[in-house]
Amino acid sequence: MPLIVYDLPNWVLGLALVLGWVAIGLAAQAAFPRRWRERATESDRNVALASLGVIATINSLLLAFSAVSVWDSFSAAEQAVSREGTAMAQLARTLAVYGTPETRLARERLRGYGRSVIGKEWAAMQHEQPSQPTLDAFDDVYRTLGDLRPASAAEAALVQQMWAQANDLLTQRRARLEASDGKVPTTLWVVVLVSSLLTLAPVAVLPVTACSRSAIVVLALALGLVFHFVAAMDRPFLGAERVTPEPIESALANMQRWDARSMAAVGR
Repeated sequence: MPLIVYDLPNWVLGLALVLGWVAIGLAAQAAFPRRWRERATESDRNVALASLGVIATINSLLLAFSAVSVWDSFSAAEQAVSREGTAMAQLARTLAVYGTPETRLARERLRGYGRSVIGKEWAAMQHEQPSQPTLDAFDDVYRTLGDLRPASAAEAALVQQMWAQANDLLTQRRARLEASDGKVPTTLWVVVLVSSLLTLAPVAVLPVTACSRSAIVVLALALGLVFHFVAAMDRPFLGAERVTPEPIESALANMQRWDARSMAAVGR
């Protein structure tokens, strides 16, 4: 789907897709040659209905596969962001407990990384582009951790824990970036579109009556709704139903709360 589509309100996108399919269905019935419809026998109509059943079944499987595929990609993106926020919060707390100038610097750089994710990388992901400043901010966290020199067994254990949490943060960051590339392949879009058009074709053979028109409208409505669901979930970080950076924002807010409480405790 073109990226401009995801700038539309969700209800506008859904209404446009549903009405578009209804228009296609009624246009297909109107465009079907009248003389062919008049020459069609009862046997021909039965064949058309039987073909409709087969094509509709195949198309339903394709649409179901597409819907499951986009839902899995969307869920993977949500989980990656949630886990990244958790990993960031864990690393921030461990750095705060260590409490040396080096870990305070690492904590500030971690805070800068989180802000860069929200302010720069999120917009870049929406256009499938990398954010070099955010990657640089993440590398700065690693460099600062490399400067730590534990002086006791307890500090060594904390440093080891920091590296494990930093590596987990890296894993979840990569998972988020991979999820941002998740979308329905063009080939699958084409196949589903053609199969949906073929689903409407047999109905056009039927005589033009209120019943046949109603059947086309209902069938087109069902196709439009499924297409709306697939389109709305196609890009996890675009559209009204997009994944938000709330878990990372929550991690930054918790860092701020920790700092405020620490300053209050020192002032007593």
